[in-house]
Amino acid sequence: MFKNYVKIAWRNLLKNKQQTIINVLGLTVGTVSCLCILLYVFAQFGYDEHHDNAASIFRVETLIEREGKDGFNTAAASPPTAFALKEDFPEVKEATRVVLTDVFYSNLISAADSEDAYYEPRVYIADSTFFKVFSYRFLEGNQKNALHEPNTLVLSSSLANKLFGKQKALDRAVIWGSGENVQTLTVKGVFDDSYAKSHLNPNYIVSMSTEGMGTFVQGFQDFATNNFVYSYVRLTSNANASSLQNKLPEFIQNRGAEDLANAGMDNKELFLRNVSDIHLYSADMPNQIHEVSNIKFLYFLLTLAIFIQLVACVNFINLSTARASKRAKEIGVRKVAGAFKNTLMRQFLGESLSLSLFAMLISIPLTIMLLPLVNNLAGVYLTHQDIMSWKIGFLLLGLGIVTGFVSGIYPATVLSAIKPIKALKSNTIIQSDKGVFRKALVVFQFVVSIALIATVIVITQQFQFTQKKDLGYSKDNLLALRIGTDEASNKFESIKSSFLEIPGVLHVSSGLYAPSEVILSDNGLYLPGGNREHNTLVKRHGISEGYFETLDIPILRGRDFTPADTIDQIIVNQATLKAFNIKEEDALSTRLIESFGDETSEMRIIGVVEDYHFASLKHEIAPLFLYKEENPNWLFIKTKTTDYTQLLKNLENKWKAIVKQVPFDYRFVDREVERMYEEEKRLGQISMVFTILAIFISCLGLFGLVSYVAEQKKKEIGIRKVLGASVTSVVQMLTKDFLKLVLVAVAVATPLAYYFIQRWLQDFTYRIEIQWWVFALAGGSALVITFITVGFQSLKSAVANPVKNLRVE
Repeated sequence: MFKNYVKIAWRNLLKNKQQTIINVLGLTVGTVSCLCILLYVFAQFGYDEHHDNAASIFRVETLIEREGKDGFNTAAASPPTAFALKEDFPEVKEATRVVLTDVFYSNLISAADSEDAYYEPRVYIADSTFFKVFSYRFLEGNQKNALHEPNTLVLSSSLANKLFGKQKALDRAVIWGSGENVQTLTVKGVFDDSYAKSHLNPNYIVSMSTEGMGTFVQGFQDFATNNFVYSYVRLTSNANASSLQNKLPEFIQNRGAEDLANAGMDNKELFLRNVSDIHLYSADMPNQIHEVSNIKFLYFLLTLAIFIQLVACVNFINLSTARASKRAKEIGVRKVAGAFKNTLMRQFLGESLSLSLFAMLISIPLTIMLLPLVNNLAGVYLTHQDIMSWKIGFLLLGLGIVTGFVSGIYPATVLSAIKPIKALKSNTIIQSDKGVFRKALVVFQFVVSIALIATVIVITQQFQFTQKKDLGYSKDNLLALRIGTDEASNKFESIKSSFLEIPGVLHVSSGLYAPSEVILSDNGLYLPGGNREHNTLVKRHGISEGYFETLDIPILRGRDFTPADTIDQIIVNQATLKAFNIKEEDALSTRLIESFGDETSEMRIIGVVEDYHFASLKHEIAPLFLYKEENPNWLFIKTKTTDYTQLLKNLENKWKAIVKQVPFDYRFVDREVERMYEEEKRLGQISMVFTILAIFISCLGLFGLVSYVAEQKKKEIGIRKVLGASVTSVVQMLTKDFLKLVLVAVAVATPLAYYFIQRWLQDFTYRIEIQWWVFALAGGSALVITFITVGFQSLKSAVANPVKNLRVE
């Protein structure tokens, strides 16, 4: 019996070649799309699950309130917090802290016996307990005591290979830093940086007891300020994290009430986040130690995958039910011969499952071939090994079965319910719903397509808006060159003079932060006579004279810095004046006060600049004051040239002539700003690709449906043409019903798309307004695509010889 079913299915598939090709092609495209999305999404899960006792490891996060408002939110905490929690609560078994030095300074690192030095990102300073909390696979050394001594570090396997080649790195010496801050460190371990996935992604880790930032963190005991230390606790196996969370408000009051008052903070809250939730569920938390994913983005991709696969299933359902009359006699004969409804349903479901599983098999090699494009589009690194994993195989098999079942269940139900008497009397099977269900499915396909077209347009508009919006400074033709060492910082004036001699260099200045870098430094300030306990948090940025000219930031009042100025003179933005309710004309006679403990300092405003976007457009421009910095991290070069290759060569030669053994590490600011919106750019590109695929699948289904309709009406068309009907009238007859369905889809898709697009745009403080023409364009595009798809087959039927059609029985 099974063999007979297979024969019947095979013959039916061969007999209806066009329908089979359309179904297989549609299901294959849908499955490849789903598989690509599943590979990406699956790669974003499983972070930090490899740690021993991962369920008991939590990061301590901070929320600071000022005047009843959320003033500061960060993924870090103040230095003493982690170990104070261990002291106060027996349920905290272990604690550790991490400082990401990239935020504050960039140190050179080199092998002691080599002249090649490198700026390496992701430099951690960590407590000796780091490897008691987190699990790493060591290739050299012993993680139990790797960070116990000062002036020691552990290297990632990638960096160890870069510094020492194939030689053993254990107990070798490296030079860290430069000038007066140079230190010789000993390698106490090498860990495999390809092992597992973690939100912690160090290139190398320096012992916290090493002189410098580490010893500062160890000695700092204020519970209110300097919330830049990533703090982790590991709880005992029987501890309840929620119960500990409820005790934290009392803890911070007991430990830091006086510190909070001195810092002008109304309240400070601490929150525990499980380490395995950080990568997916903390995208809204600023100051992450490393890039994290966004669960909302992943949900969007999964939803996209589901809808594309549904669109492919709709094609199968439509074509199968539309061609029910073609199998009417087969069904009638088999029922008369004793076939039961359940038997016929199994037969038809078997056919759809066979097609779906066949499409699934084809999708595997196709996806492997497309992996380079997927990696480039999604910004990930996936290989064929990811596809061959048992988890992906299980998901793919499940996808094939579910797709086959969803595609086949309705046609199987309809076909198996055909009455044998009607089937044997006539080839025409009258459906009670007059094709309403099939029309609804066509509408569904185009609702998805139109909504995706509108989404792509708005995402592209928002991304272009971020690139074209006036940021308040000129990012074009602007280079940022990493200074990085005291030697280079001390020679800034010489470097500046030398660079200005190069043709194409207009201005040179410096600063602590490059444009697009997150400014973490801030001060609590208040006006003379004000209350220090109710100060206002103001971002701080150190710069050199000429900074505003280099970045083309207008000075509205006052003046730029001069060589004679000190740290007590500051320049503020308009947002600062607004925060303190200072009139612009009164700004130059205003002073701002900073207090910390018993120390109070007064700063005089010497200038006011226009607000400029020193952070992402997702955030409102914050109050900012700028002071004169003697040890900057970045050098900024305003250029005007058509030959950047020669300009960069000249700059590098000048740099190496003045600053030896320091890499010439530069970047174009406009590209760095663009990277701030990488997620939006990637979202737009992904949406565009899958929109095209969804439209392609929908067009396949339309092509199959109109082919069937034209075949069913070929005698009618022949008679109309013999009676004098024009080609145009015949085409209109065949296309008008489909165009009506698209208009219905436009009406349904517009409010749905508007709702979800509006919610997405709410993440941006500065955003575009959704225009009516977006939906008109999306609907018009769908109409044009439909007309071209349907019109082509309609025209082919309309110009056919009517005599030939009337002769055919």
